[in-house]
Amino acid sequence: MYLKKKAIQLSILILACLVLAGGFFYFDRQMPKVTVIEPRGKTYPKLVTPKDYEPLPVPNDAIVKGRTLSIPILMYHHVEDLPTKANKVRQDLTVPTANFEAEVKWLSDNKYNSVTLEDIYLYSQGKFVMPKKPVLFTFDDGYEDVFINAVPILKKYNYTGSFGIITQNPGTSQGTNIYAPWEEIKNAQSQGNEIVSHTQNHFDGQNPKFTASYIFQNLSASISDIYNNLGTTTNILIYPYGHYTDSYITQAKKSGFVMGVTVHEGKLINLDDLMRIPRVRVHGQETLEKFQKIITE
Repeated sequence: MYLKKKAIQLSILILACLVLAGGFFYFDRQMPKVTVIEPRGKTYPKLVTPKDYEPLPVPNDAIVKGRTLSIPILMYHHVEDLPTKANKVRQDLTVPTANFEAEVKWLSDNKYNSVTLEDIYLYSQGKFVMPKKPVLFTFDDGYEDVFINAVPILKKYNYTGSFGIITQNPGTSQGTNIYAPWEEIKNAQSQGNEIVSHTQNHFDGQNPKFTASYIFQNLSASISDIYNNLGTTTNILIYPYGHYTDSYITQAKKSGFVMGVTVHEGKLINLDDLMRIPRVRVHGQETLEKFQKIITE
């Protein structure tokens, strides 16, 4: 009798476990699955929004007074063959070396003349005569590939570029991003290329966590970094991500900057507002025909 009672209890326990397990399985099938996405850190497209690319309005009075300048300021990042397994971000930021040379050759064949950001500032002050069909090459971040690949191509066609340096990064690497050491940057400068600030550490100028004091100190220190490593100074800033605010511009001016370069699309510059300079972005894998179109339209 005792054994029979124990057998019944064990059977009931097993049945209860089966029912409980079945319940868990059922509800698990009904619950929506959640995919956990690991954070990948900051990426260019997530920080730069379509609004950042919107063309800047140019006041009509600036046009009437002749205080405008139309010039394609080309924006590049990487110039090299794509790294293995490059993601969409890197693909868009990387112009293959052969494509870059084709673009430069086309500009040369069509008699475009290379100028610098400083030339634009001097022109706004009546101290520089702008050539016919001016064009300006800018390269953000200071990646080594542009010094290895783009600088010799520019020199071959008698052009120069303007390079925005993150002044704490030279000689370092972050993933597949390798930053040129100061000696390479100095060598490019000795060939007539322009070196400007891209801040010390590429901080986001629209992030409210960065105080006015921080902005002033960072921007001032970036000027000092360039002077300490190159023996020259700069008063031109390329905004990381193209981000800025009125407060940011106030601190930039206080730091000594007279020009701020954005990612706003366009070729028409308001010479009375040099802290908001538009550019024309050159995308990776862009056809030569598309490049020609954005230059000539």
